[in-house]
This record gives sequence, C-alpha cells and structure tokens, in this order.
Amino acid sequence: MKLSFVLGVVTVVAAVALFATPCQGQLWETLVPLITKQVVGLWKNGEREFFGHQCTYSVTPKVKSFELYFKGRMTCPTLSSMRGEALTRSRSGVEAKTVEDYVKKVLAQGVITEEEAKAWITN
Repeated sequence: MKLSFVLGVVTVVAAVALFATPCQGQLWETLVPLITKQVVGLWKNGEREFFGHQCTYSVTPKVKSFELYFKGRMTCPTLSSMRGEALTRSRSGVEAKTVEDYVKKVLAQGVITEEEAKAWITN
C-alpha cells in the first residue's frame, strides 16, 4: 500500500477525531471498527487448486488518478514460473481476470492444452 494513501487516511481520521463533540465521539467509537474492517477487507490472499497444482493469489488495492483499482496476482510454482496479473476497477472481477491472464500465459508456453484452457478463458 502506498504510504501517501495511509497518511491521508490517518490525517482524515485525526481531523475528525479533533473536531468531534462528546456525542459524536461515541458515534465515532462505533464507526472506527466498521471503517477499519472495510479498509482491511480490500486486501485478499489465498490458495486454490489449479490443474492439480496448489496456486497462490493475492488482491491488493491501488489508487491511480484518485480512483481505486485492484491488482491481482497468481502463481503456481509447481506448474510454471509464469505469473498471472490483472488490474481492474472491479474487486469481484479481478480474480477472474488474473486467472484468465495466467491461463493465457501457460497456454502460450505449452504447459496446458487448448482444451484445458477453454474452461478458464472467456472471450
């Protein structure tokens, strides 16, 4: 995560906390855990089985031109040294685009057949 993004969030939180009245402070105590949960939820790491191999993937947020994007990465070290990557505005669609990129790369490398790749590539 970019340091400027973190500093911006901390600055906004500090400014709101300074100007909150006691009643708003109680509301603030309720909102902080909810906001924190949403921000932490932007990141995702996991594993999945892919063509009989264990693969890892990650999704990280990225701010680009004041817009939120999601960067996905996928690797299957036991299958290929290639890495699938995607950058989208969609949190839900970045994983599918990352898998599709990985499949196209390993197909071009000859690791999998076109028949195996058809289930994973949407054109």
